[in-house]
Formats: sequence, C-alpha cells, structure tokens
Amino acid sequence: MLAGELALAGVDVAIVEQRASQDLPGSRAGGLHSRTIEVLDQRGIADRFLSEGQTVQVAAFAGTPLDIRDFPTRHPYGLGLWQNHIERILAERLRGARGERRACGAPG
Repeated sequence: MLAGELALAGVDVAIVEQRASQDLPGSRAGGLHSRTIEVLDQRGIADRFLSEGQTVQVAAFAGTPLDIRDFPTRHPYGLGLWQNHIERILAERLRGARGERRACGAPG
C-alpha cells in the first residue's frame, strides 16, 4: 500500500521480497475488516477488492456475532478475500503507478 502511494507521488519505488515468486505457500490472511476497506476507499481502490471478494458480517464478541450493518461507515461488513488476491491487487496498483516488485529468492 505504501509503495503504491509513494509511486503515485512520483517517488521511485521497488519492493524487494525474499520470496522468489508472488505465489504463497498456503493461506495467511482470509480477508479485510471494515476499517481497512474504508482506508482503501479513501485511496480510491476499494472497488478493486470488493469486486473480487465476498462481503460478510465478521464482527463478534466472545463468539457472539454482532450486527454492524447500522454502524456509521460506508462499509459495515468484512470482505472475504484470500491474501494472494490481496497481494495481486496491490501489486497491480503498484505497477500502474510505475513502481516495481523484485523477487530476490534469498534464503530465510
């Protein structure tokens, strides 16, 4: 996200990752929370994520689901979207802003 913002501001950006490719071994994140979607919306890119994910009610307290549909937000829900899709969308935004991602494949 930060790399995309810097690239949009005209800063030369390169993300160097340890992974040799953008492929993920297994899944890590399974989605985005309401506040994260709000921030993406402020940057004008929430629709890219929303079009690929599934909106869900994710708020709960002590295992009890909480209805957040009436919360004062444009996005009173979570978004089910696997991390590999989240990373791909952010990488596409970075490329569109003329930034780059480099995989070095260095051992951990």
